[in-house]
Amino acid sequence: MKHVKTMSLPDCDKLIYSSGMIARQIGVMFVVDDEEAVMAESYPIIGGGLSNADGSIMPEECIRSKMVCRVGEKITPKRFAEFVKMGMHEEVPSTAWELYGQLRENGSDLRLPVWAKDGEPIREYHVELEFHNFKEEACCYSTDTSDFFFEVYYNRDDKDDVFSQLSGQLMDYMNILDTEELGCKIIFYTVDFDYQDVVDRLNKIEIETRYCEMRNPRR
Repeated sequence: MKHVKTMSLPDCDKLIYSSGMIARQIGVMFVVDDEEAVMAESYPIIGGGLSNADGSIMPEECIRSKMVCRVGEKITPKRFAEFVKMGMHEEVPSTAWELYGQLRENGSDLRLPVWAKDGEPIREYHVELEFHNFKEEACCYSTDTSDFFFEVYYNRDDKDDVFSQLSGQLMDYMNILDTEELGCKIIFYTVDFDYQDVVDRLNKIEIETRYCEMRNPRR
């Protein structure tokens, strides 16, 4: 017979990523089987953010949740990209904009890393894109060395589609950075000559922002 118990964590200030969401963990639900006590399962209970006191039980076990940061802590774009990548790979994918909204809703936000020599914020980021063609479908994604995560799937050789999807994800990041008043540039490059024209188009987009330096062609 299985028993369910919950443990409240009202003072917990830990933000976690679980099942495509970033939220504050406010408790744990334990599921214990009388015959297999050592195989007890635990699931995180998350809060509803600063504007909602309700809690929700996540479908993935605690062992699969990842700590994002403490409430009120600021994280770098590269750290945020780790969760964007996981979110895009969920059964129901999450976008960078959705995850960013959850981060802010729980009292945290983003910060730019700084140069060691003078402590000034780093305001130019280079994103390497890899393109892979399969039989009918193709995919493009940013490498792990990049500070921002991009990933799109498209019909093979449909360059307009891959450009449209990548530019849409770029706009999400620009809106995020603009909201945080973090002025910087994102510059794309690739070693795949067949898609150099797509990368050139991305780097020539002039984007109207208040704080991000994206008005002039970036390459």
